[in-house]
Amino acid sequence: MGRQDFIKQIESSEEFKVLDKVANQADATAEGALQQIANMTMAALAAHGPDAHGGVGLVDYNVSLALMELTQRLEPVKHRKLVEFVSKLQKQTATDPSTGEPLKIQGDTLWTDLPSLGYTELETWLEYGGDYKDPCDPKMEPEQKQRWANLNAFIAQLSQAADVHYTSPNEELNIHPMDKSLRAIWTMAKAFEDGEHPPETLVDTAAMRAACSWFIHAADRLWTNVQNGRTYVQSSAAGPGSPKYSRRGWNGFERDRWDVWEQGLQDAKAACTDEGMKKLIEDALAHMKRAMADN
Repeated sequence: MGRQDFIKQIESSEEFKVLDKVANQADATAEGALQQIANMTMAALAAHGPDAHGGVGLVDYNVSLALMELTQRLEPVKHRKLVEFVSKLQKQTATDPSTGEPLKIQGDTLWTDLPSLGYTELETWLEYGGDYKDPCDPKMEPEQKQRWANLNAFIAQLSQAADVHYTSPNEELNIHPMDKSLRAIWTMAKAFEDGEHPPETLVDTAAMRAACSWFIHAADRLWTNVQNGRTYVQSSAAGPGSPKYSRRGWNGFERDRWDVWEQGLQDAKAACTDEGMKKLIEDALAHMKRAMADN
């Protein structure tokens, strides 16, 4: 199935129609959408039982696909109610009325663990706007650049809204299902840690736009990660973006890494000739500084 056909399939789902109204209609509310999705879940359970493929799992999957497609095509200002929806959804636990037990999808609790959101968000992020082109390439299609920047803005807002409980440095962090901070690491590595393509050469790229989106929408979360020395397991690919920084020993949110990102924004700003992009970079820098001052 081609990408456009897949998008049409997503658009045809009832879940997409519900969330499209939430994002685009002033009188539609996150609470109303939550109730509609809950009703769909119970109807699927009644029709198919707890089967993950034809029943409640399909509702969960369609919700995640709808979120990914909508947030890529919508400007970040229209993400607010969708973030509110996910925040409220994650606080709910769907239960089987016949047993009183939580509904599970491949071992994850519906909706508390947001079962489908994890892998659909990862797969969508790795599409880089839809065509799997390098986000560091300034020749990427404008629509693809914008879709990827929009996606990063949404998952940044989710991460900011997550109720994260930090542990001591020797304890493993229990990652909240809305917290996608690792994706910020991957984005910054592309925008600021590429030894062959320094930030000043990446001004007109999706990577730079996405990095700015993370600071604008989740600077507080990222700075709090730095303050708490948040790191990741080796398999998470949270290390430096190029051999240039290999001796730094980075594996997450370190203070000197934050400083490299800030300097990267400064270098990109100095090289920027487009007023719109310069404003975006200035906004990102302002949010970085504000997060540091407030915390």
